[in-house]
Amino acid sequence: MFSILFVLISRTPLFFLKAISLFFYIFARTLKVSHLNITKKNIDHCFGDNKELVNKSFRETVELSLIFPFIWGKKDNYKKLIDPDYLQNKSLENDRPKIFFTLHMGCVDILIFVLSELLEQAYFLYTPVKNKKLEHLLLQIRQRQGGKMFPATQNGVKNLYKSFIDKKNIVIASDLVPHKQGVYEKFFDRECFCIDLVEKLSKKGTHDLHFIYLTKGKKNKYKLVCKKIKNKITTSEMNALFEEAILTAPELYSWEYKKFKKPRTNSANIY
Repeated sequence: MFSILFVLISRTPLFFLKAISLFFYIFARTLKVSHLNITKKNIDHCFGDNKELVNKSFRETVELSLIFPFIWGKKDNYKKLIDPDYLQNKSLENDRPKIFFTLHMGCVDILIFVLSELLEQAYFLYTPVKNKKLEHLLLQIRQRQGGKMFPATQNGVKNLYKSFIDKKNIVIASDLVPHKQGVYEKFFDRECFCIDLVEKLSKKGTHDLHFIYLTKGKKNKYKLVCKKIKNKITTSEMNALFEEAILTAPELYSWEYKKFKKPRTNSANIY
């Protein structure tokens, strides 16, 4: 059932999907769904009252519900969503292994397909969906171009670290809130619990370090940005790069995620 739905959506013109998503957006706003409420709380917490940004961000969230199956249903559909100059990134051409860290900005599965295309082999840490049939299908789709996916579980992190020790290319969306191990750092001048895995791995000095993300495109919906970073980075410096990226197109960031859900004390919980 899921595969048929993905194929149908993948064959739908993008302008029509955008029109459908507008209807979904209006309907979801009328219902005042939880994602809209979380988006508002996060944006208010980071920027103060900004209704325009809340509406734009939630509009993007709803549109993503159709963008993801659009790229899942047909192998090369992701290329219709990004500016074509992503193929000109010369910093990826050397033979040294690489760490890529990113954030949830735009349709992040595009990064899986792009890096699987540009690199001989890449290993990704990801969060599985709860539906087992859907998860099995998505795993096949995400690995169809040669990338290897590890779930963000204890065993998954161990397998990713083994790949790191073996000097493989690894990719981490490190803006999520860790389950257990992490550090408290500032994000838009607000304290939050952060993944410090990139900091720990970068200190080894065995891999080139790259910050990769999607921002607003010139020709298509997205533009791929890939920056080579100094080989050692702190979690605070990583967050500063996240902030810099978000400010290029703040509506594209996933503000519907509970970024501040693990404060030091429950009295500071904004949710």
